[in-house]
Amino acid sequence: MRPAHGWLRTAALALAGAAGVFLAIPCGFAATPAPAPAVDTSRVQLGTVEAGTGAFVAWPKGKGSAPAVVVIHEWWGLNAQIRDVARRLAGQGYVAIVPDLYHGKVADDPEMAHTLSRGLDEDLALADLDSTLRWIRVEKRTAKSKVGVVGFCMGGRLSELFALHEPALAAAVMFYGRPEANPQRLSGMRVPLQGHFGAEDQGITPEVVAAFRTALVSVGKKAEIYEYSGAGHAFMNDARPSYRAEPARQAWSRTLAFFQKHLKGA
Repeated sequence: MRPAHGWLRTAALALAGAAGVFLAIPCGFAATPAPAPAVDTSRVQLGTVEAGTGAFVAWPKGKGSAPAVVVIHEWWGLNAQIRDVARRLAGQGYVAIVPDLYHGKVADDPEMAHTLSRGLDEDLALADLDSTLRWIRVEKRTAKSKVGVVGFCMGGRLSELFALHEPALAAAVMFYGRPEANPQRLSGMRVPLQGHFGAEDQGITPEVVAAFRTALVSVGKKAEIYEYSGAGHAFMNDARPSYRAEPARQAWSRTLAFFQKHLKGA
């Protein structure tokens, strides 16, 4: 059962800077999210059995071409909650694929999740994401489609890193991942970026987000960066006590609008 939380309805949205960086201040009420739609799913192999990894795919209705979204899991691994996220995206018309960056391991407790995330080599994770993109490019329904990426927590950082690494992506969304704020690295980014952060996050603090925003502005990069009051880390994860319904509703709505614009738009 998902936890229920109530919050005041959104009251304000402040614009921050001429470079198109935004600050959202939510304070609203919303019910728990509706169940993910029933969609077809499958498991696929990325790369070779020896050197590659598996992935979970959620398919939209129909047999025609569709845009693709790479979903990057949190430090828990490829668990039921992140599969649910993929199903939600498939219900919106996307082929959603979640590569298994832990190569079969899934954490049930924070200690194990911390151990697995600390042991993840970002370069190797990017190699798995490259394999994911190659799979998308040979799959009939997505071979010529636009591709986006969305990640959460550990996956949020990797979503940004993948956007810096792969300019062929059409959109990137990061949720409360430790941002790469080096202006030299950010100056080379060509992928539209949207970020979501909790104002009460004790790890990715408002100061960290402010430094990220400043770095983006300093290199003239337009990005949508939202910060949510009343929300801490992992506020989107409706399987955890950290879930906050209204910030999650707002952030998901903005994510879908962002993908609609960049993946489905002309």
